[in-house]
Amino acid sequence: MSRIPYYEQESFHFRPEVHVKTRIKEIANSSDIGAKIALGWEHKLEELLNEKYPVNHPVGKETFSLYGDFPSGIFEYALDIDGATMLIKEKQMTPTIFNPGDIIHAVDQGNVNTDPSKINPNHKNPVMIVKSQVLTDNQFYCINGNHRINEAFKCGANDIEVYAFEELDIVPIFYDQLSEAIYYLENDYQYLVEGKPLPKGFNLGAYIKK
Repeated sequence: MSRIPYYEQESFHFRPEVHVKTRIKEIANSSDIGAKIALGWEHKLEELLNEKYPVNHPVGKETFSLYGDFPSGIFEYALDIDGATMLIKEKQMTPTIFNPGDIIHAVDQGNVNTDPSKINPNHKNPVMIVKSQVLTDNQFYCINGNHRINEAFKCGANDIEVYAFEELDIVPIFYDQLSEAIYYLENDYQYLVEGKPLPKGFNLGAYIKK
């Protein structure tokens, strides 16, 4: 059973100020370099807390939500699907060809409507998946085109075109500034406090240097 309804409900109670301040304190206590990084985040704190949360998802614009499950609560990361499609066109990105069986695990089956009469086909945006240490625990996750992957798998198709976004490729498609900031904060936190490696191409404290 999908946990999305639970995450959606709980994310409304998330308090960014509590989460960010807690993370800053933990980062500061981790090491000397952590103390310097934490100071940079403190300088960004007022700017971040001026961001509206939860973000408004306007009618007519396609967005997608991923959820971070933290001790401080459930945070909603908002992704801009229409914006991702524009980025694909602008950068003339090439899709990856997958066997549907290799990415069926990326589909949240609890988020797939099993009643064909209730499925409203919308293929204006291509099939997209993301993979991130912070956002998806290094697993592929479908953010657009669940039904297309599911149907391709059920029909025994040999391949499907998918646009894959990994780590820093995801940054331009965050819908709001707070989602982007928390993504960077959590990468700093995981490296400094939990000892996890930084994603490829990711620089420690990158957000606070903007």
